[in-house]
Amino acid sequence: MIMAQKIPIIVLGNGLTAEVMCKALDYFNLEYARLLSQTPFLNDNRTTTINVASQKMLSRLNLWSFSAEEKTEITNILVSTNKFMTDCFDRVVDLYSLSLSLKNQPMAWTLQNRSLFETCHNQSAKSPPNVEIYEGDLRFFHNNNNVTIIDTSGKQWLSDLVIACDGADSHARKAAGLRRTSMVANQKAIVARVNLNRLHNNIAFQRFLPDGPIALMPVKEKEAALVWSLSNTKANAAFKLSDADFERQIINVLGDAFKDIRVCSERNIWTLKPSFTKSMGRPGMVLAGDASHSIHPLAGMGFNLALADIAVICDCLDNARKNGLSFSHSTILTEYRSRRRVEVDAIIGITQGLNRLFSYNSFQSKIFPSSLTNIGLGLIDILPIKHQISHLASGGILTSARLLSDA
Repeated sequence: MIMAQKIPIIVLGNGLTAEVMCKALDYFNLEYARLLSQTPFLNDNRTTTINVASQKMLSRLNLWSFSAEEKTEITNILVSTNKFMTDCFDRVVDLYSLSLSLKNQPMAWTLQNRSLFETCHNQSAKSPPNVEIYEGDLRFFHNNNNVTIIDTSGKQWLSDLVIACDGADSHARKAAGLRRTSMVANQKAIVARVNLNRLHNNIAFQRFLPDGPIALMPVKEKEAALVWSLSNTKANAAFKLSDADFERQIINVLGDAFKDIRVCSERNIWTLKPSFTKSMGRPGMVLAGDASHSIHPLAGMGFNLALADIAVICDCLDNARKNGLSFSHSTILTEYRSRRRVEVDAIIGITQGLNRLFSYNSFQSKIFPSSLTNIGLGLIDILPIKHQISHLASGGILTSARLLSDA
């Protein structure tokens, strides 16, 4: 057996959440090591929606230096249960639609995942982190004061705190015996890049359909990132269509305003498994991002929740250090859970509620007829709650942390 290395904080995960977690720990001058199973995959062609609070955080971490090709402003979000009007690109909506904006300020940005990965790695090159590569599966042994991690080669690491950023199927969470609550969607999401062949005018579109929502997030000047959630059967069928037939399906559900749309990338599909872990960790371990909560993609809030997790975790660790507490102290998890619970519960409630209310064929019975749900969106558009929803979507409202603030 190889002698254990003692490291105050260990970060687990190969994805963007782990990347930014490490940069945030650097910002707070907190000592850590990152455990990797392999070199991170940088050629990620997906996009991520970054809200206003998250943009402030990435700027503070010096992770917001992107060209116009890499990031795109979203100034308006149009939501409907009907096909969009032909002049929707001029921000015109019907009586059954909802238009969200923050006046003349951006609501969010569509960001290339690959660009954020590269920016993180450029930062790491200036001050290389302590990286440990492990072999095979990891075993975790918890006691009151620390966590011991052992890989299949027998190499050991001893730590006060493990920050699990290893995704929705988190091995660390499972090994710790933390219970996951599933919110079965019975849906799959198809993602692709599409060329609108016209200016999108920085508008994001989302239509609720009986089997799930379809969303277009603006990219560059004339492109969009498509995310289409469908029942498992319909998603499988749509994924197998030729590009021409798939484009006709998109035009059919969005309306003639999108008649020139063309798929300009490969399509990908994955099963939606929204779920959350109420405990958010255990003494000696905290969960961040999808390891803690995996939500429906309809609101584009998943990575923003992860960034808020990171910001609060760093606050909790900094507070513990100032109070002379070890990073294994139970107050860290207690503070983290209390500061994140409201926003996480709210976003889960909103995404699950909207999916159930408007994608009513995903469930066995219909509580409301479609005419009432159409009117519901129109009512929201003229009520003060519309502005509250817009500000909630911008982030930093239900969670406060130093990295998310203006100061």
